[in-house]
Amino acid sequence: MATTDVAEQGPPPLAEVIERIGFGWAQLRVVLLGGCVWLADGSELLLIGTVTRAVSDEWGMRAWQRGSTVSIVFLGILLGNGICGPVGDRYGRRLPILVSYLGIAVFSILSAFTQNFYQLAAVRLFVGASFGIGQPAINALSSEVCPAYWRIMMNALTQTLFIFGELYSAVLVWWDDPMMRHLDWRWLLLMGSIPSVVCLVFSWLWLHESPSYFAVHGDYAGAKRVLESFCNDNGKVGLNVDFKLPPPKKESTPLEVMIENFWVICSRRLLYSTIAVIYSCFTLNVVFYGCLYAFPQVLTEVDMNAAPAVSLVFGALWELPGNVLAVFCGMFWPRKPVMIGYLVATALSLLAFGLGADQVSGGSEHWLHLALVHGGYIGIKCFAIVGFVAVYQYSTEIYPTVARTTGTAACVAGGRLGGMVAPLVFEWIVEATANISIFFYFTATLCIVNIMFVLFLPLETFGRSLDDYNEENETLPLTATKHKVET
Repeated sequence: MATTDVAEQGPPPLAEVIERIGFGWAQLRVVLLGGCVWLADGSELLLIGTVTRAVSDEWGMRAWQRGSTVSIVFLGILLGNGICGPVGDRYGRRLPILVSYLGIAVFSILSAFTQNFYQLAAVRLFVGASFGIGQPAINALSSEVCPAYWRIMMNALTQTLFIFGELYSAVLVWWDDPMMRHLDWRWLLLMGSIPSVVCLVFSWLWLHESPSYFAVHGDYAGAKRVLESFCNDNGKVGLNVDFKLPPPKKESTPLEVMIENFWVICSRRLLYSTIAVIYSCFTLNVVFYGCLYAFPQVLTEVDMNAAPAVSLVFGALWELPGNVLAVFCGMFWPRKPVMIGYLVATALSLLAFGLGADQVSGGSEHWLHLALVHGGYIGIKCFAIVGFVAVYQYSTEIYPTVARTTGTAACVAGGRLGGMVAPLVFEWIVEATANISIFFYFTATLCIVNIMFVLFLPLETFGRSLDDYNEENETLPLTATKHKVET
């Protein structure tokens, strides 16, 4: 007689119900409504990096002040990530997302009316904090509402919205001044706030809370209501969504939640993974956001046979194939080999761009130097997106539900330190050496070091469903999607 290891009495766990509901319009709703936090991020970060020279020319800023106008945004993101962890785990994933949209809209508009560097820096700090509040929440929400096989697709779709944010801003810049020498930076910042206003309204009306959040807080009716809505959206009307509640979670203050979840993500099982993923996020942010800041300035010095604004547009477009590649790799290959592959490819692209730019900026028109510049530029834009999808997805999968937002926020916040220092490092290197290529060699070195960290990660999360509980003495972040059958 056939017996199974899972012949338990009662309803299945929530993760199994999510698997039965499948992937469809319910998950796309989450992407379009909550994932636009990343769209607003892409739009605002490209704009502030692009208009830095225009603001500097108007106010006579020094090099450290130019770098600080972008670095202060990442400091705000760091603070926002820290706030999001305990708030998201205590009050849900939806609230931080709504607060994020509201803050981005309000403070982006205020940025356009600042009159000096210190006013702009103060307001941009709050813009960054608004980004930081929403990003870990949407990362956690995306993973919690999606079947295991489709999680990488879900993450890639949200990251694609970042690219569309960049495209939106790049087109605005192209419209204003293709050569980027006389930009109307106040108008650009005002236009950059529009996506956040629109997303706030639609998310308030139609974005659901995470059923996993409801479940771990004992709100069975709330979780079931969301699951039934998912069934309706995905054409699974009438599917039984009863599930087994996890052990009840005691109600705690935000401070208590922060302390409890800190010990979870720093437990014996997760400590090295937390450190390694924080460094991976750090490297990723230095590479991507450092280049996002550098390229608008470098492209005015390195002739790529197109107007600088046009090169920005094409650079953003090259990130779309990166998302396709990320989905393909993430759905068929384990997480760690994908992260190593992205790091190797990105390091080679950075070296190629640095070598080519050094020659082209000096007047060389040799085909090999031009090929290095173009190939390196395309590679940086394409492969870094693979890193974003793989690293951020991994950061949501290694933690249990009760601490997932906190764990994700810690990784993202630690990584944001990279985004914060990258503009300052670029300005310092250029001022000290008068050579833009040194920055690209520096970031390539960070990627090589990162490979060492990834090689020793103990957890592989590919093809596993999210777990919703902690054991008393050891965190178990994942459980297999398939149950063993004996005959």
